[in-house]
Amino acid sequence: MLRLERDISTMAQLVAETALDSDELRFRAVRQTLTRRLLDDPVLYYDELSDAELSCLTRQRGFLTARVADLTGLVPEIRAEGIAMVDADDDLTDVRMPEQGTHGHITLLLAEYLARVGGPVTADRLAQRVRELAAEHGGFWAKSAREPGMEAELVEQAVALLAALGLVSRTADGAEPRPALARYAVGEPVVRESGTVRMPTQRKAGPV
Repeated sequence: MLRLERDISTMAQLVAETALDSDELRFRAVRQTLTRRLLDDPVLYYDELSDAELSCLTRQRGFLTARVADLTGLVPEIRAEGIAMVDADDDLTDVRMPEQGTHGHITLLLAEYLARVGGPVTADRLAQRVRELAAEHGGFWAKSAREPGMEAELVEQAVALLAALGLVSRTADGAEPRPALARYAVGEPVVRESGTVRMPTQRKAGPV
């Protein structure tokens, strides 16, 4: 009977140690996943994390962001909705915003429009917005971008870039802005006492 009790005690201890090791392994795996996402994702949104990932990030945020910053030179921007590791020197970025040229200009203008609307916008409405923008800015665009029927292709290119940067989410029939897009919103003109008007500028908001 005494031997049986010892065996049971030993087995219970082994099970407890295995469970502890498993918890530690799971924690390490979650931490590695978060580190990889901080490196790979333009924006790490909290609402995209599992409960375990969010719990780990809440406890390890300072350590993880400092580690990535030390190893890569990326600068952490931490806001209410998420974290972005910003490439201040533009050395590690393979997708840029804004880009040069016609497509970059159109993407930037649509980003400002989506940030101002603040909700889902259909592809048809975005195409209509491109036509409106063409009337105002078309003189600076490539001739092909001003041709009738090009709006849908221009919208698709813009939305694809914005989605790749974590600035919008695709919907069934268009796009919806994500919090990071708020940095491309344009503020209202400010009238100074002298009577001059200061042009609107980009204002930072959201997670990055």
